[in-house]
Amino acid sequence: MQKLREHIEEAWTSQLPFVAYHLPNASDVRCFFPKDSELRHLQRYDESGFIFSAFEPLSQPIVFPEAISEVLKFELIDYEVESQSKFRIKEDPGEKDEYIKLVANAIDQIKTDEVRKIVVSRKISADYDLQNPVELLLKLIQFYPEAFTYVWFHPEVGLWAGASPEFLAKTHRTQFKTMALAGTKRVGEDRDWTEKELDEQQIVTDEIVNGLKKHTKTLEVSERNTDKAGELLHLRTDITATLESSNLGDVLKQLHPTPAVCGLPKEKAYQYLKANENYERQFYAGYFGELNMPYHNQRSSRTRNQENQAYKSIVRASNLYVNLRCMSYADEKINIYVGGGITKDSNPEDEWTETVNKSRTMLKVL
Repeated sequence: MQKLREHIEEAWTSQLPFVAYHLPNASDVRCFFPKDSELRHLQRYDESGFIFSAFEPLSQPIVFPEAISEVLKFELIDYEVESQSKFRIKEDPGEKDEYIKLVANAIDQIKTDEVRKIVVSRKISADYDLQNPVELLLKLIQFYPEAFTYVWFHPEVGLWAGASPEFLAKTHRTQFKTMALAGTKRVGEDRDWTEKELDEQQIVTDEIVNGLKKHTKTLEVSERNTDKAGELLHLRTDITATLESSNLGDVLKQLHPTPAVCGLPKEKAYQYLKANENYERQFYAGYFGELNMPYHNQRSSRTRNQENQAYKSIVRASNLYVNLRCMSYADEKINIYVGGGITKDSNPEDEWTETVNKSRTMLKVL
């Protein structure tokens, strides 16, 4: 772990780009250290590297290419972090009023227009002096081992960090997997899921399935389950498919942004957000992760294949997650991003409380 600390501290001090991340329940931390500071954008989805894409649907993802980066792995052993957060952000009554007003306006829009769902969000800002990105990452891993946790930095963009419970795409050859995640309540909250929450999650599932049909040979949809993400619970449905083609870019353009982060119909919800949210989401609710990175695929261990056991095949796999439960840092200011899905049955006060609950994910590690 000392080597991990040294590499990240050197890059941070020198203001050189890097990303360090932990896949859900993994035993290691993986890192990309690009060999220069050029800001590169993805040109083709058959490239390999770590990508970071904005919420804006037409934007090109930033890529740290595998070919020009030092790609390292560090085992997660013998690390300790200070567990008690001392950082607090005082609730601003004006911000609450503005958000409740935004939610109420979205509900009115849904009731009077052909919109079924709008995902509105807000940004919580405060002065902050981030000394050590390594400690931030290790805290994220410690508190949220089942999420995709990361710290990403480029001098032309700033630093982003988060703990996402929602994957957008996992690929292995032609196999593709995604999820529909929606609805939020706190762990220990003694209540059933409401009709509003069940309906919201079904909207997300139906839209993803319909979007995938034109790109897939087979499609399977799991039963709906309750999924734990830190101190929060969500409704989750897993969707698996066999792709018709290997063009992952076409599938991602079809899916992103999903109804879980934008709304439905997508274009109408997106235009509403551009006109009413009053801030730029940037990389919040975009997506990030490994694109076409090599993994060892162990061959069958059955007796008749014993002579092949000395060999492992290399397959290229992608692990892309939606950038939720995240924060950004630049110019000694921290920004935390939170939001929620609004339907005709939403209650503005409850939606505000949901964003407060979601903000605790990042506040806990600062």
